[in-house]
Amino acid sequence: MSIPGIISRDSGVVMNKEEMENPETGRVLHPWDFLHSYGSMFRKSSLILLLFLGRDYTTKYHVRDLARSLQYDVSLISKNLRQLEKLRVVSHEEVGNLVFYQSNMNSVLTRQMKICFTLLEIHHLIQNLDRITTTVLLYGSCAKGEDTHQSDIDLYIETRDKEAVYTVLNTCRNERVREISPIVLTPDEIYTLKRDDRSLYDQIHQGLVLKGGEYVL
Repeated sequence: MSIPGIISRDSGVVMNKEEMENPETGRVLHPWDFLHSYGSMFRKSSLILLLFLGRDYTTKYHVRDLARSLQYDVSLISKNLRQLEKLRVVSHEEVGNLVFYQSNMNSVLTRQMKICFTLLEIHHLIQNLDRITTTVLLYGSCAKGEDTHQSDIDLYIETRDKEAVYTVLNTCRNERVREISPIVLTPDEIYTLKRDDRSLYDQIHQGLVLKGGEYVL
């Protein structure tokens, strides 16, 4: 089956409808071209480095300390740090002859990457909860990208079968290092929470919806 396309007037090249031609260069542009600038970020070693620094963002590390902690070669860590610093997700500070690196928490990209790491961390759990829940939200520090290695993963889980939810939570608890801190309520119980603990209710309500559609709580 052919893919609908258009023909460039200058080059005669057939382009998909998702593509367009740069009028200045004549080069065909693709929707994914912007990713070329971020290729280094998505190497496994870079992702691990981002996660490690992001969850310990108040600490400054020398490259050798990072290599030792992450069990990677110093040269690879140095290369990754230079490339991540160009993207401004990592910053450095010179102290004498030493250079120390730190996660740049002023970067929106850094915070969003941290949130993505948490979503990947709990992805299997959320899949297992899908059939027995009506609403699931991630809230607290993990939903803001402000979490650390010691942070619990705060989940609000709404269900009509609390026992089944706790069974899944217990079954999946050994899949990750960080603890899940769940609030499991029935649809009726959320109204009691709203009345008795408005502060917690508001915190949950501002969280990231993982299941439940647009209208939750």
